[in-house]
Amino acid sequence: MALAPAQQDAAAKVQEMVLLLAADWLNNDRTHAQDIRALLAAIAADLDPPVNVDVPYAWQQDAATLTCTMGNWDGQPSSYAYAWHTDGVANGASGETYAVQPGDVDHGLACVVTATNALGSTAAPMSNTVLVVDV
Repeated sequence: MALAPAQQDAAAKVQEMVLLLAADWLNNDRTHAQDIRALLAAIAADLDPPVNVDVPYAWQQDAATLTCTMGNWDGQPSSYAYAWHTDGVANGASGETYAVQPGDVDHGLACVVTATNALGSTAAPMSNTVLVVDV
Protein backbone atom coordinates (compact mmCIF):
# COMPACT_ATOMS: atom_id res chain seq x y z
CA MET A 1 0.00 0.00 0.00
CA ALA A 2 1.43 3.36 -1.02
CA LEU A 3 1.36 6.18 1.51
CA ALA A 4 -0.01 9.62 0.69
CA PRO A 5 2.60 12.42 0.77
CA ALA A 6 1.38 13.68 4.17
CA GLN A 7 1.61 10.15 5.56
CA GLN A 8 5.14 9.75 4.12
CA ASP A 9 6.19 12.99 5.83
CA ALA A 10 4.71 11.83 9.14
CA ALA A 11 6.42 8.44 8.81
CA ALA A 12 9.79 10.11 8.16
CA LYS A 13 9.32 12.30 11.25
CA VAL A 14 8.43 9.26 13.37
CA GLN A 15 11.54 7.48 12.12
CA GLU A 16 13.70 10.50 13.00
CA MET A 17 12.08 10.69 16.45
CA VAL A 18 12.74 6.99 17.11
CA LEU A 19 16.40 7.42 16.17
CA LEU A 20 16.75 10.42 18.53
CA LEU A 21 15.02 8.51 21.35
CA ALA A 22 17.33 5.52 20.83
CA ALA A 23 20.42 7.76 20.88
CA ASP A 24 19.25 9.42 24.11
CA TRP A 25 18.44 6.06 25.70
CA LEU A 26 21.79 4.51 24.70
CA ASN A 27 23.67 7.54 26.04
CA ASN A 28 21.46 7.88 29.12
CA ASP A 29 20.75 11.55 28.48
CA ARG A 30 17.95 13.84 27.31
CA THR A 31 19.90 15.84 24.73
CA HIS A 32 17.20 15.51 22.09
CA ALA A 33 14.13 16.02 24.27
CA GLN A 34 13.34 19.43 22.73
CA ASP A 35 13.84 18.06 19.19
CA ILE A 36 11.52 15.16 19.97
CA ARG A 37 8.80 17.51 21.28
CA ALA A 38 9.09 19.59 18.09
CA LEU A 39 8.81 16.46 15.94
CA LEU A 40 5.74 15.29 17.85
CA ALA A 41 4.08 18.69 17.27
CA ALA A 42 4.93 18.51 13.56
CA ILE A 43 3.53 14.99 13.28
CA ALA A 44 0.31 16.03 15.02
CA ALA A 45 -0.03 18.98 12.63
CA ASP A 46 0.32 16.63 9.63
CA LEU A 47 -2.36 14.29 10.93
CA ASP A 48 -5.36 16.61 10.79
CA PRO A 49 -8.12 17.09 8.26
CA PRO A 50 -7.95 20.40 6.33
CA VAL A 51 -8.43 23.65 8.26
CA ASN A 52 -10.03 26.68 6.60
CA VAL A 53 -7.99 29.85 7.11
CA ASP A 54 -9.80 32.17 4.68
CA VAL A 55 -13.53 31.89 4.03
CA PRO A 56 -14.64 31.31 0.41
CA TYR A 57 -15.91 34.34 -1.51
CA ALA A 58 -18.86 34.41 -3.95
CA TRP A 59 -19.57 37.02 -6.61
CA GLN A 60 -21.79 37.52 -9.64
CA GLN A 61 -19.45 37.11 -12.59
CA ASP A 62 -22.14 38.21 -15.04
CA ALA A 63 -25.95 38.28 -15.10
CA ALA A 64 -26.12 34.51 -15.61
CA THR A 65 -23.24 33.17 -13.47
CA LEU A 66 -22.10 33.22 -9.85
CA THR A 67 -18.59 32.07 -8.96
CA CYS A 68 -17.17 30.86 -5.65
CA THR A 69 -13.51 30.77 -4.60
CA MET A 70 -12.26 27.81 -2.59
CA GLY A 71 -10.87 30.02 0.17
CA ASN A 72 -7.49 29.18 1.70
CA TRP A 73 -6.72 25.98 3.57
CA ASP A 74 -4.06 24.35 5.70
CA GLY A 75 -3.68 20.58 5.79
CA GLN A 76 -2.94 19.89 2.12
CA PRO A 77 -6.45 19.32 0.73
CA SER A 78 -6.57 16.99 -2.25
CA SER A 79 -10.08 17.93 -3.40
CA TYR A 80 -12.81 20.52 -2.92
CA ALA A 81 -16.59 20.21 -3.11
CA TYR A 82 -18.92 23.19 -3.59
CA ALA A 83 -22.53 23.41 -2.39
CA TRP A 84 -24.72 26.41 -3.24
CA HIS A 85 -27.35 27.81 -0.86
CA THR A 86 -30.35 30.01 -1.52
CA ASP A 87 -31.34 32.17 1.44
CA GLY A 88 -29.19 29.95 3.68
CA VAL A 89 -30.68 26.62 2.55
CA ALA A 90 -28.82 24.13 0.32
CA ASN A 91 -30.39 24.19 -3.12
CA GLY A 92 -28.74 21.06 -4.55
CA ALA A 93 -26.40 22.88 -6.93
CA SER A 94 -22.69 22.06 -6.84
CA GLY A 95 -19.56 23.23 -8.58
CA GLU A 96 -17.39 26.32 -8.55
CA THR A 97 -19.90 28.21 -10.70
CA TYR A 98 -23.67 28.50 -10.43
CA ALA A 99 -26.04 29.21 -13.31
CA VAL A 100 -28.46 31.88 -12.10
CA GLN A 101 -32.13 30.97 -12.59
CA PRO A 102 -35.09 33.37 -12.99
CA GLY A 103 -36.39 32.18 -9.60
CA ASP A 104 -33.16 33.38 -7.95
CA VAL A 105 -33.96 37.08 -8.49
CA ASP A 106 -34.33 38.90 -5.16
CA HIS A 107 -32.80 35.96 -3.27
CA GLY A 108 -29.40 35.63 -1.63
CA LEU A 109 -27.03 32.94 -2.86
CA ALA A 110 -23.88 31.75 -1.11
CA CYS A 111 -21.55 28.77 -1.30
CA VAL A 112 -20.03 26.33 1.18
CA VAL A 113 -16.73 24.70 0.26
CA THR A 114 -15.67 21.38 1.78
CA ALA A 115 -11.98 20.43 1.57
CA THR A 116 -10.83 16.83 1.84
CA ASN A 117 -7.47 15.18 2.45
CA ALA A 118 -6.47 11.63 3.39
CA LEU A 119 -7.44 12.31 7.01
CA GLY A 120 -10.93 13.74 6.60
CA SER A 121 -13.12 16.56 5.34
CA THR A 122 -13.91 20.01 6.69
CA ALA A 123 -16.56 22.48 5.55
CA ALA A 124 -15.64 26.16 5.57
CA PRO A 125 -18.08 28.72 6.95
CA MET A 126 -20.63 29.87 4.38
CA SER A 127 -19.38 32.53 1.97
CA ASN A 128 -20.76 36.01 1.70
CA THR A 129 -24.27 36.27 0.27
CA VAL A 130 -24.82 37.62 -3.25
CA LEU A 131 -28.21 39.19 -3.87
CA VAL A 132 -29.34 38.30 -7.38
CA VAL A 133 -30.99 41.34 -8.97
CA ASP A 134 -31.17 40.30 -12.62
CA VAL A 135 -30.84 37.25 -14.86
